[in-house]
Amino acid sequence: MNQILNKEVHVAGTKRARMNLHAMNKKISHRNIHVEKSTFKGGLDTPFHRWFRLTPSFGPELVQHVLEQSKSDENTVVLDPFSGAGTTPIECMLKGIPSFGFEINPFLHFVASTSTNVKIDVPILKNVLEKIVVEYKKSVSQKKDIQLENTKLKIPTIHNVYRWWRADILKQILILKDSIDKNSSSDVIRSFFRLTLAGVLVPDLTNVTLGRLQLHFIDKSDIKFDVLNTFLKHALKMIDDLLENQEAIKRSSIPKIYLTNSTTPKIKNGPKANLVITSPPYPNRYSYVWNTRPHLYMLDFFEGKVEASKLDKETIGGTWGTATSILMKGEVEPEYEIIRDVVSPITDQIRKEDNLMANYVMKYFNMLAKQIEAMSPFLQKRSQVAYVIGNSRIKDTYVETDLILGKIFEGLGLGYQTTNIERFRKRNSGVDLYETIVFATKS
Repeated sequence: MNQILNKEVHVAGTKRARMNLHAMNKKISHRNIHVEKSTFKGGLDTPFHRWFRLTPSFGPELVQHVLEQSKSDENTVVLDPFSGAGTTPIECMLKGIPSFGFEINPFLHFVASTSTNVKIDVPILKNVLEKIVVEYKKSVSQKKDIQLENTKLKIPTIHNVYRWWRADILKQILILKDSIDKNSSSDVIRSFFRLTLAGVLVPDLTNVTLGRLQLHFIDKSDIKFDVLNTFLKHALKMIDDLLENQEAIKRSSIPKIYLTNSTTPKIKNGPKANLVITSPPYPNRYSYVWNTRPHLYMLDFFEGKVEASKLDKETIGGTWGTATSILMKGEVEPEYEIIRDVVSPITDQIRKEDNLMANYVMKYFNMLAKQIEAMSPFLQKRSQVAYVIGNSRIKDTYVETDLILGKIFEGLGLGYQTTNIERFRKRNSGVDLYETIVFATKS
């Protein structure tokens, strides 16, 4: 009897959610944008975007598409509240469009800020690079027979450091990092070459491989590494980007990336945008914090072993470490009426199978609504927004993130009208799973 009642609850919950989302279906359109252009792959061979690979990033062409759709010009100011590795600010910079962004992860904030701070004297860069190479070779020779622990090099405080790096390779990486710091003539130069190191750290020099969603440890005990030449090759590629894009750099407006939580931005008297182009995390349990752990510790953003876990608790979609432990307890309640109407029927269905994942989905949409609300002071009276988002299937329950987001925009009472739900790519993980740009206007 209980099984029959539970099944009826499932059906009723699904019907309520579908009824709430039905009106949004009329706003769905389809446009095919190839994976090579719509995902991080679009940035692998593109100047400045290729300085650091963030696998879940959206492609530069999506930013270009939104800029064209919104008829952007010199009067446009763009905000990206989930700046990540800087796809939106970089593209705006290259087109001479003012922009600013928010980013909660200190390493990704560093990546986006450094990748857009491009008005650098190239001859000085080349001179410093030569000094780094000389210093590195000299130091490697001097420390050849000294145990890493006796070199006075600062070993990352990440948990189980030798699982992440072979001792011999870790020693070389730390010597290279020390050589960068000793020979950089300014903070801008130092950041440039630290980003060079970050750009090749994973997976090239670390005991991991890049999986579809997360890093995975693998055995690299028999692999021959070439730390210096791997670094040099990437440094020269970055310098080439500066040389080949001098005209764009001259007319560019350097974006300001704020290190802040987009759900509670701590910024006084900040700029105001009239266009938002962003891609929040998808509801798929991907952790930006986990995937950037080696960078966060190698480049000294984190010192304590639990800092990464603490950060993940604050992020939208974060479920790693302590965040998971919290979500396993009790039931996360909707914090907005629109979330109750649209998301609760879905989480009620998921909860029958998995309380953790039901709480995860509810937390995700609560925080997404909170971010949209917190963004209002940074928008001009008439603004356009474009959110790149992905649908998910969780415990056999279809989570149509794009339709839900469209309803959230309209249901928060902030003056938004969802104008288009443009599904541009079917994801590999399911025939009915789409990546979408949700367009809305704020009156």
